[in-house]
Amino acid sequence: MNLTQRQLQAFLNIARLSSFTRAAEVLHITQSGLSALIRDMEAQMNCRLFDRTTRSVSLTDAGARLLPVATRVVSELDSVSGELKELSTQARRILRVAATPLIAASVFPQARAAFQEQRPEITLQVRDIDRRQIQDEIEQGLIDVGFGIFFKPASGIERVELTSFSLVFITAAEKEFQAITEKKTWNSLGSTPLVSLPPDNPVQQLIEEHLRRLGRADENRPVHENLQTILAMVEAGFGSAILPGFVANACRRYRVDISVLVRPTVPINYYQITRKGREPIQGAHALATAVKNVLESQQRQSAGT
Repeated sequence: MNLTQRQLQAFLNIARLSSFTRAAEVLHITQSGLSALIRDMEAQMNCRLFDRTTRSVSLTDAGARLLPVATRVVSELDSVSGELKELSTQARRILRVAATPLIAASVFPQARAAFQEQRPEITLQVRDIDRRQIQDEIEQGLIDVGFGIFFKPASGIERVELTSFSLVFITAAEKEFQAITEKKTWNSLGSTPLVSLPPDNPVQQLIEEHLRRLGRADENRPVHENLQTILAMVEAGFGSAILPGFVANACRRYRVDISVLVRPTVPINYYQITRKGREPIQGAHALATAVKNVLESQQRQSAGT
């Protein structure tokens, strides 16, 4: 037996109104279409559900037995349908986002405030996790939108470039960082001791390509995963660092100087990523715009412009 909810609703309306004509009007179908639904039900159940005359429509004994069951089934389906719709609406109002810890701490407070002002109906859930974990969780559907440096396209991942940064050279100073006022060539680094990201980090691998030209690639250096740890080590005098320019805003809490590395200038793109093929994500564009605006505003401030 394969009765549909539409057939059960048709049955209940005819029983309630005692009329095929009025039931068809309520259901917005033709009377012949309604009759076809009931004929199919009767064929599947091998019994008549209604006694029909030119003047009246009434339930048969079989129809009377079916009535309370059909009423309960349709009522439960309507109830659970409403609950599922509400759950779906609530899910659409939550935007799950991930960024690396430094960006989550230095960019998202401002970006989140701007986003919530524009889209107050959406709840933003922000996670601060490693770049590799961001991509994994996007692929698994555990988060909706990720932000970070993702050098290589990945199958199943859609990248949208938000902005770009240059590599910068960071050294200890007597006072807290204010603005980037100088440029420094790669050749002028000499034998300055460096504190580095791990060798498997794509940013560090890009840095090593340029250090290799100076005969300084793959040196035995202090290595740290966390960018803020590297900044603290630089401030304490354990070496200088080469990092993407988006660290400049975080550097305002440290006694360091920053110079843009030139000859060559090395740009690094910053992306928003989502999973390919999924339905449009409510609020994703507004959030990306907010993040982009904060990043570019911080760049201008760091450049003293």
